[in-house]
Amino acid sequence: MTVTEGQSNPYMSDVFFRGFAASPLSGAPQGISVYQDGVRINEPFGDTVNWGLIPLTAISSINLIPGSNPIFGLNTLGGALSINTKSGAQYPGISAEAVAGSWGRKGFNASYGGETGNLDYFFTGNFSSEDGWREHSPSEVNQFFGKVGWQNETTDVDFSLTGAHNNLQGVQALPVSWLNTPEQGYTFPDKIENRLVMANLKGSHFLGDEHLLSANIYIRKSNI
Repeated sequence: MTVTEGQSNPYMSDVFFRGFAASPLSGAPQGISVYQDGVRINEPFGDTVNWGLIPLTAISSINLIPGSNPIFGLNTLGGALSINTKSGAQYPGISAEAVAGSWGRKGFNASYGGETGNLDYFFTGNFSSEDGWREHSPSEVNQFFGKVGWQNETTDVDFSLTGAHNNLQGVQALPVSWLNTPEQGYTFPDKIENRLVMANLKGSHFLGDEHLLSANIYIRKSNI
């Protein structure tokens, strides 16, 4: 698996596996299904994947399932990625990070998790903005994720909310003849505004030692 930035923007990555992509760009060889806590997050039009809608601080693990298994839905040609988010029981405590750097880069993220009896909770948010090292390539990212869960020996129920409000710009790769001016923009403006609200309720219950029943209900509204 390889990760590239065809749009010269870290929040618009292209993930490739076995020649297929999970990319925010229409026209890329889309063929990887991506799930967040059981919810398919490929966009309805073109099966694109907007990675900037998922806070990295909310991700607990990512599993790669290779092969074109129809259980993961249409266009699962190269494989599927299953993203599991954090819970307060697994990641208790408070963490925060602030960053600043060249080209107007600044950012802040914070997380808080914990549990009380059978109830656990986890919240995280991220703000980041920069002017970009190339001309006409600023970005602003605002992300939020929250989860509240309840569990006992046989039952686990989680409700999560994901939100994002991003303004991203990329300027594409340059022709070889322009490599003496690498900061120059090739075509611009190329601005993508992403807005997301997703609520997900999922639960699982052990019917016995060998049988598990699970289901989820979700609503996902994205404007691109």
